Amino acid sequence: MTESRTRRPRIALRGFKPGVPGVGTVLGELETLVMELLWAQPRQTVTEVERRLLESRAIAHTTVLTTLDRLHRKGYLTRNKRGKAFVYAPRLSRDEFERGMAEEVLGSLLGDFSGPALSAFVDLVGEDSIALERLEVIIREKRRARGQA
Repeated sequence: MTESRTRRPRIALRGFKPGVPGVGTVLGELETLVMELLWAQPRQTVTEVERRLLESRAIAHTTVLTTLDRLHRKGYLTRNKRGKAFVYAPRLSRDEFERGMAEEVLGSLLGDFSGPALSAFVDLVGEDSIALERLEVIIREKRRARGQA
């Protein structure tokens, strides 16, 4: 039975860690490694994930099993039965996961601190001329799509 992709899992608000690179801002070290493996090659069993992790570190089978189960309960992975084993795959692509993370963090800030959050965001983007130009393009496209050009 395939699980529905309609309900998006909460990503960032579970435990946002500023200063940690990439998806590690919301995932632990092992969770990040497992997600990286599954984004690179979806639909793996616990044993397959374990085998790949063992290439770079010592790890117990139960630790891999627990990590995959935890990522599944958080909504980040789907799992389907194949024989006696579960096959795990990311519920979201890396891009969807990262966008969801950004939307949750920014949405929370804008909801609670709209003025200061927007001001800080523009100040930060304004320090990078390439990012500032990209923001201007995104704003123009959004206005055009809404018929406000």
